[in-house]
Amino acid sequence: MRQYGKVIEICGNMARVSFKRTKACGNCKACFTLGSDEAVIEIVNSAGASAGDYVAIELHAKSMVKASLIMYGLPLIGLMLGVILGSLLSDIWAIVLGVLFSAAVYGIVHLFEPKLSKLNEFKPKMLHIITNENELNELSEENNEQHKSDNRSGL
Repeated sequence: MRQYGKVIEICGNMARVSFKRTKACGNCKACFTLGSDEAVIEIVNSAGASAGDYVAIELHAKSMVKASLIMYGLPLIGLMLGVILGSLLSDIWAIVLGVLFSAAVYGIVHLFEPKLSKLNEFKPKMLHIITNENELNELSEENNEQHKSDNRSGL
């Protein structure tokens, strides 16, 4: 997923970039949200951008899928395992163990989240500074089309 944003602050080798959120962002909490459609993320300033520059940033879809599987898939597996084990005893135990296993797995994932978020695989990368006004206009049009498409599809 490629986005563009405006560098709002430089701190050492890190840049704070503000960009418009799309529906693909969903309820992901990787960015600090400024409102319903704007977010700020801190990334390595690999392009040497300055405050006020527009930059292209990217997060690979493969990383997004892995993160989703970790956050949603593992608790779902815990739920199913709890239900299967609990159903050997009774229906009530199936419900209780399903909820407990799911909550326990979610808690474990939540404990490891700070370590996982530091892995480079899950971090967006700054690709380049947008120096050409035509490229910025093209990216802006693509982003607007994405917002329109998201709204039409009800995402």
